[in-house]
Amino acid sequence: MSETIEPRVLKFTLSGLLEPFTSGIFGRTEILGLNGSSDAWFAAGLLARNSRDEPLLVVASTQAEAQRFHRALCFFHGRQTDILFFPHWETEPFAPLSPHPEIEATRLATLASLANGRGKAIVTTVKALQQKILPRKVLETLRLQLEVGNDISRDVLLHGLSSLGYQRVTLVEDRGSFAVRGDLVDLFPPMLEQPVRLAFFGDELEEIRSFDPVSQRSSDQHLPRLELAPAREMILAGSHLETFTRRFKERCDDLEIPRAEREAILDEVREGLLGPGRENLLPLNYDGLDSLFDYLDRFSWLLLDPAAITTAADEFSEAIQCGEVRATRGKEPFVPAAAFYLESQELEARLNQGPRIDLVSLQLYQLEEEHPVYRVPVTNNADLRPDNVEHDGSLAPLVERLRGWLSDSWKVLVVCHQRGQAERLIDLLAPHELPVSWVPDLVPGREFPVGLTVTVGTLDSGFRHTEGKRVVICDDEIFGPRTHRKVRKRQRVFESSLADLKVDDLVVHTDYGIGRYLGLVHLQTGVVEGDFIHLEYSGKDRLYLPVERIEKVQKYVADGTSPRLDKMGSGAWEKAKLRARAAIEELSRDLLQVQARRKMAKGFSYTPPDRLFREFEASFPHEETPDQLEAIEAVLEDMTSDRPVDRLICGDVGYGKTEVAIRAAFKAVLDSRQVAVLVPTTVLARQHLETFRQRFADYPVNVEMLSRFRTPAEQKRILERTAAGQVDILIGTHRLLQRDLRFKDLGLIVVDEEQRFGVTHKERLKKMRAEVDVLTLTATPIPRTLHLSLAGLRELSIIDTPPVDRQAIRTYVTRFDDDLIRDAILRELRRGGQVYFIHNRVQSIDAMAEFLQRLVPQAKVGVGHGQMPEKTLEKVMLDFIEGRTNLLVCTTIIENGIDISTANTMIVNRADCFGLSQLYQLRGRVGRSHQRAYAYLMIPGEGLLTKDARERLKVLQEQSELGAGFRIARHDLELRGAGDLLGARQAGQVAAIGFEMYTELLEETINELQGQSSEERIDPEIRLGLSAFLPESYVADPNQRLVLYRKLASAQEDVEIYQAGDELRDRYGALPVAAELLLEVMKLRVLMKQLHVELAEFDGHNLVFAFPSNTKVAPEQIMALLADSKKYRFSPDYRLSIRLGRLPKEEVLAIAKKELQAFCRL
Repeated sequence: MSETIEPRVLKFTLSGLLEPFTSGIFGRTEILGLNGSSDAWFAAGLLARNSRDEPLLVVASTQAEAQRFHRALCFFHGRQTDILFFPHWETEPFAPLSPHPEIEATRLATLASLANGRGKAIVTTVKALQQKILPRKVLETLRLQLEVGNDISRDVLLHGLSSLGYQRVTLVEDRGSFAVRGDLVDLFPPMLEQPVRLAFFGDELEEIRSFDPVSQRSSDQHLPRLELAPAREMILAGSHLETFTRRFKERCDDLEIPRAEREAILDEVREGLLGPGRENLLPLNYDGLDSLFDYLDRFSWLLLDPAAITTAADEFSEAIQCGEVRATRGKEPFVPAAAFYLESQELEARLNQGPRIDLVSLQLYQLEEEHPVYRVPVTNNADLRPDNVEHDGSLAPLVERLRGWLSDSWKVLVVCHQRGQAERLIDLLAPHELPVSWVPDLVPGREFPVGLTVTVGTLDSGFRHTEGKRVVICDDEIFGPRTHRKVRKRQRVFESSLADLKVDDLVVHTDYGIGRYLGLVHLQTGVVEGDFIHLEYSGKDRLYLPVERIEKVQKYVADGTSPRLDKMGSGAWEKAKLRARAAIEELSRDLLQVQARRKMAKGFSYTPPDRLFREFEASFPHEETPDQLEAIEAVLEDMTSDRPVDRLICGDVGYGKTEVAIRAAFKAVLDSRQVAVLVPTTVLARQHLETFRQRFADYPVNVEMLSRFRTPAEQKRILERTAAGQVDILIGTHRLLQRDLRFKDLGLIVVDEEQRFGVTHKERLKKMRAEVDVLTLTATPIPRTLHLSLAGLRELSIIDTPPVDRQAIRTYVTRFDDDLIRDAILRELRRGGQVYFIHNRVQSIDAMAEFLQRLVPQAKVGVGHGQMPEKTLEKVMLDFIEGRTNLLVCTTIIENGIDISTANTMIVNRADCFGLSQLYQLRGRVGRSHQRAYAYLMIPGEGLLTKDARERLKVLQEQSELGAGFRIARHDLELRGAGDLLGARQAGQVAAIGFEMYTELLEETINELQGQSSEERIDPEIRLGLSAFLPESYVADPNQRLVLYRKLASAQEDVEIYQAGDELRDRYGALPVAAELLLEVMKLRVLMKQLHVELAEFDGHNLVFAFPSNTKVAPEQIMALLADSKKYRFSPDYRLSIRLGRLPKEEVLAIAKKELQAFCRL
């Protein structure tokens, strides 16, 4: 099993390596030769044999290495809850930056588990070990135990949540927040994947159930108990706030910080709005901090590359010293380094205490040290990778390897990140007739059978052990490295504009036009009370609209215009609607004509995707989003049918539109047809050339570019080769539309950003559309509502799932700070990257560039803004793309379509002056590769910020995932997209009547022109004298009430009312009487809509129904009733009166429903 090959070095097999540790880890051991994920495989074996219940403390030199090891160990160990991860903050010491909420949540969840004695292994970094943390004793007092069936008073619970650092909100969407509604309390603990809903009966906790933060509906998952740990590392409530205030004042006295400044910071702290970097004052929050070692009683070390750990520790210690020196020079309060970080000597002493295993990449002979050294001959799978020189892009080499291993009885495990990728691999291997065992739910662990097994799991690399005849391969090693993302549900981007309605916003009433919303008011008239929407019109006219008629109201949204209020009853509104309808009809006729022509024409029918195409798909370096896959399938379906292709792909920059075009182009080239890619600018042409060549590197596809950067001789040669059919894909600007360009067999045109071409170019494109397949890409998202209206007319695919991992772009809001800017730029340049510096004032942009050049002399600075001559700007951009400059100081011109994978740091100066949507689009410029991306939003000192700007920036900092704040931003962008798609004339109509009204009219017009009969919609009025509403004590947030009222009022079937009732009980608890009545009234409303009844009214004696001329109630049904003349009367104005006498209003409602139901049955 073992043999001596060098002094003190013993050679082991991989499975035999565990033998020396059968009874535990003692002293120090060094292990050489563990490559790929075999280190985690070995660690999982140690945990399986650990009989002494001593946790394993695994230390890596970097966060990325720690994350890789953590994922691999979870896979091989099999029980994820046993493996804890403790990340470091990812901010430099003393920098005015705050840690990402997700990182803080992970740290707190790990500390809570350790304090409870849970966790068999803790994976961390040397930086995380050096930083001191929340004291264990404090954490143990800051825990709240909730168990189903136990009593807890509401005040105690709310006080407990506040003291744990949870923030009270109206709707729980983010970690560390809670909301109270009647007998329900929603909260999102940092350690859980989903928020939970606590249901009480009095003080008794009846149940704890998870719910979806997107839909706010409960799931089937119930928890028997819940232990709440703090939501933040700084607890600014109760006695801890007092400690912070006292110690902060003492520290400010020592640093001689003026009273006004310290009071401003304390006000901010009391509000719960921490400024950037205030977390660095953590030592002032408690009487002393602990280190991670204080949470561990006895443990064994496992060091991943001790030499790299020592280097990382030295660099971090230096960063701590430099940070403290800078903080001393600054004017902000800070704490001494010794209060927040371990001394390097103390860390070194700790590392040398206790049993320890070193996993070493390079053996260093240290003669004075006597400890066993073991070597294991494990290799990695680098020779399988597609970027290996000998690799030809196909699966043939892999298949040969697999055959060899299987014939020699090896154990082969292939691990894919996604089930789809695993199924794709199995399909690709099928023709080679290899015996594949597909076990999607393989219990991850260290053992797997002889033969080829394919499973699903998170593994970044595999390993190969020849002596043990064992190989583990991950999909990245077969298809090339991919970016992996958490699949999340699509956000409620356009759910209802009423969710964001604020007092003084403009609204559109179907009958009266544009008015101002003054709030949701509760009025009482006599004994009847209810909620009314309060609107104001021109001339101070007021309208109180009953909530059941809320369908008549929409929020006014149009791109950047602010219209005049309409005058009630003036007729101007009806004229505006007529003008809009005429314009819409014109647009619809044009679209219908184009569609009819396309349906009559016969297009080229491509062959179905073959094996080579599927291999090409599998080599895509990212995981496709669901939307992207839908778009790709739709394009392929178009191409294989005999219809001409004319599809529009909408999606934000970076959402994966180009890949859709690349796959379509590859399909065309496989069928021996040529492809033209038309782009609006030379810069984009250059970018597409790089992208296409990169993707087609392993395939015999010839890609060329025509633009003014090519010499006349080069252009002539490209034209000749294109005419001869030697160029497969030609990329270019409008030069491609000139008459001298001839293709041998043009099959597909891909048009990027069509809205940026001039009229003549568009006309030429229109002619080409009749002859060849066209795929158009646009980066401006368009609203789903408009997509649905146009669905019948234009082939449209929308990609609106963000492709980013929730931590892909780390966003920091920070004060303008020279040292921080220097560090941020240098950090990016050191890793070979590039930096955007956004400065949106042309007057001072050159001065800013000079300042940055002085600050970072080694940077190669370029300056770009929209007022430059076009050719100069083009050269600036190309220099940046090709790496001749690495720091681009520019205005917001980079919003549009520039995509550079090496640019992964962005600094935005005066971020408080930008809107959310603009910052969101700018930030999308970085984070386009495997590298972690950083966005620094620079603001003036917080004292100068309005509370509104502070809130906006807080939203931004937490939005690596798109939440509430960005729904509004997306709204802005979608309107811009709608304007682009519809054209200027239509955009004017949108401004006149508002976007929602426009899409309604568009849908109606299209249906009419296509000959589909559309029923006139009816908006019934109910006046039965009932107090039917959602009490404020039940649903406190007025916007949520509006959304719920809208949902109820727009119901077409009574099943929707029952579902809404379920949702109300789920989200807000048992229904109060007024809400029960509201549901019953809404059921009557649904009946009235179905039968076309305009009015139901009770005057104290008679129940009256008013019928319009197009009612669905047959005359003979009414005639049959009139036989009872004492009870029923019918007047010439189509009113049916039913004599009831004096009855309670609730009974009248029941009778009204019964009478209308009788009409339904007949």
